[in-house]
Amino acid sequence: MFRIFEPLIGLRLSIVRRAADMLVLHFGEIRQHPSGEGTVGDYALHVQCPWRLQGPLGTITGSGDLWVYVGRGERPKNWSYEDGFSLQDQKLGTYFERDEATRSWVNHSERFVVMSSEESGHGDVRLELKNGMALLLFPAESSAESWRFFVPVGSGQHVVFSALHVISSTPLR
Repeated sequence: MFRIFEPLIGLRLSIVRRAADMLVLHFGEIRQHPSGEGTVGDYALHVQCPWRLQGPLGTITGSGDLWVYVGRGERPKNWSYEDGFSLQDQKLGTYFERDEATRSWVNHSERFVVMSSEESGHGDVRLELKNGMALLLFPAESSAESWRFFVPVGSGQHVVFSALHVISSTPLR
């Protein structure tokens, strides 16, 4: 059994953003990136596989919601999630505060604190959060990078999971 995400226990999910369609999560205290560009947490998780944020009553949002238009009227012909109005944006906006300066949703409360973690040898991840919430990752490709867990500033250590194996398994502390 892997213990890759153990350092997250007790930390809150503090930043949710995207880089293109990749989900970018930061955990721990929010601070300015040393470059002066944007913000970071103590740990980061980049997700390029299917995922969902689950609540006590079911799925709150997931990777597929990025492609669902919920703006006014018919979906514009050339609409992109980058234009806004995705179901994922709408759902995240009900749980997190939007920070337009960093194009992120932020959490300053203790609402999304990581309580436990489970990982499988197949790259499946379950982060149990406070209040019956959970973040689930489930790789679904045979050759691509599924997720990457790392300390965003400093050590340079990364744990990368591709569908074939954990590429790097150096413990992050």
